[in-house]
Amino acid sequence: MIGVSGQTSIRRNFEDLFVAQLKAAGYGAVPSYRYVAEDEKFEQAKLKQTAQAAGADGAIVTRLAHVEHRTEVSPGYYNPFPAFGFYGWSSFAWYGLYEPPRFYGYEVYTSETTLYDVAKNELVWAGTIRTSEPDDVNKAIKGYVETVIKALNEKNLLRKG
Repeated sequence: MIGVSGQTSIRRNFEDLFVAQLKAAGYGAVPSYRYVAEDEKFEQAKLKQTAQAAGADGAIVTRLAHVEHRTEVSPGYYNPFPAFGFYGWSSFAWYGLYEPPRFYGYEVYTSETTLYDVAKNELVWAGTIRTSEPDDVNKAIKGYVETVIKALNEKNLLRKG
């Protein structure tokens, strides 16, 4: 399992959670940080060498492909006070409350996960997932991993062991 990130703590956390879920589902897995230093670049030759050193026949690589900033706007509205009397509702309509528009900014992350067959040196599967900024990173990683494992199982691409 390889999590490509410029931040060591995120990479380790992601790889550990991914490996734990793969092992819980009965699949053999090891995190890449045991074999590749944080500042070391991952190239195809290094990927194959690392997978062979770990005794793996495949490699799952996840990387952040794109970050998009989005803004949502909720429109403002006018809420007049109720008025009674000779003119009814129209007499005090100008005494209402105006709620201004609200702006909410957030990030959308597009991550790409690929499965490589190390022996054949070929890409077997690739998928992308979009997520928004999570409140709980560990919970978001868990959901991400569950989605990837489910997709790989649907295609019969994972082997127990």
